[in-house]
Amino acid sequence: MSSPSNTNRRTGPAPRSPRPMKSWLVFLQLLATLSAGSFAARAQSMSMAPRGSKAPLLPLDSVLQIVERRNPALPQYTYRAQAKEAAVAGYNSWEAPRVAAGLWMTPYNQGKAKELVGPGARAQGQAIVSVQQAIPNPAKQRAKRQYLSSQGVIVLADRQVRVVQLRAQAKTLYYEQAILTKKLRVLDENEELLRFLIKLSEARYPYNQSTLPSIYDAKARLEMHLNEHRQAVAQADQNTIALNTLMNRPRNEAFQVDTAVLSAPFQALAVVDTASLATRRSDVRSLDRSLTSVRLSQRLEQSRRLPDFGVQFDHMPFLGTGAAQFTLMGSIGLPLVPWASREYKANVAALSLESQALTKQREEVLNEAAGRLAGLRRDLDLRREQLQAYNRSLLPALRRSYQATLLAYEQNTGQLFQVLEAWTTLKKTRLEYLDSLQQQLTQQIAYEKELEQ
Repeated sequence: MSSPSNTNRRTGPAPRSPRPMKSWLVFLQLLATLSAGSFAARAQSMSMAPRGSKAPLLPLDSVLQIVERRNPALPQYTYRAQAKEAAVAGYNSWEAPRVAAGLWMTPYNQGKAKELVGPGARAQGQAIVSVQQAIPNPAKQRAKRQYLSSQGVIVLADRQVRVVQLRAQAKTLYYEQAILTKKLRVLDENEELLRFLIKLSEARYPYNQSTLPSIYDAKARLEMHLNEHRQAVAQADQNTIALNTLMNRPRNEAFQVDTAVLSAPFQALAVVDTASLATRRSDVRSLDRSLTSVRLSQRLEQSRRLPDFGVQFDHMPFLGTGAAQFTLMGSIGLPLVPWASREYKANVAALSLESQALTKQREEVLNEAAGRLAGLRRDLDLRREQLQAYNRSLLPALRRSYQATLLAYEQNTGQLFQVLEAWTTLKKTRLEYLDSLQQQLTQQIAYEKELEQ
């Protein structure tokens, strides 16, 4: 764009632009007013996919259900719990019987034995077939069954902890995607306004109603604005990939988010005590079940002081002459003797200390959760007040400032750089409002995660 031929400044009033120029300014003012004033009322959905695609709408509830149903991190807990339950079936097994065969009370020297018995004597000694069977104590078997049964519920409690984490992650990504949808809409509106301002200033330049530095400044701002737009689009694509990964779907499969979740009324924060937290949180339930399992393991170790039983039958036919003989014996263990009781007594003492450690860990989890909830409540109250200030005074004041500078520029009493500054401030404030809204939603998700709502 070349400079006008007359470089001397006019001493009279600035020349009026033609009537079409006046119409453009009126249209620009109306467009700016409508686009700025409709920001708080927009609640439509916008696609996460490229524009023009007809992607299905996935509400937040549907996303959470798909994550819980299809995420590959969860079935492993089900299989592990089933494995623990399958192990319970063997609690009442017995040891395998033992069978032995050989010679019983047979002389080393058969010749000498025959001489002692007399001439014509047959071989001396006996063969033996022995069968032994250990019989477990039923009390030990019951203790083992109770301990094995406690393992599966621990795995299921751990699964619920993982479900809570995945739900919070999916909620965070969904809300962030809805915020990015709003941001892209704001950036698109402001891009249209800025491009129109550039065209208008270039059209006014021959009439000395605009300057080259202002035009170049506007073009530079347009490029910076486009960079912001590119960054927002890239972040939206990353969120699409992350959400599809959580739902175990093709990474680039398109879907829409419902931005109406951003305008949902904020629910009052419930103040809960430690007892209520203990019933809500799955990690506390997991610790409770682990504590129960440790106590059952301790009871299983204590059952080792109970005796086991056994039975033995021996059949002994003679190798020579004589009647066959047998032996039938019962046996009982003596686990209370000092050299046999040291191990299980030490295990019982160790498990008692482990139980105390889990009790203290449970107290620590509840104490930290109560502290985090109190901090999150205070932070959420602050962010709610900040958002109210944005809607009540800050954004309306900046809109009026922008409209006033635009009107002054229309009437040739203002400069383009003033309009650009007002436009930039309003745009940044609208984006800051969305950032604050996202931070509030993130904190709200953290609060709900602590309560497992």
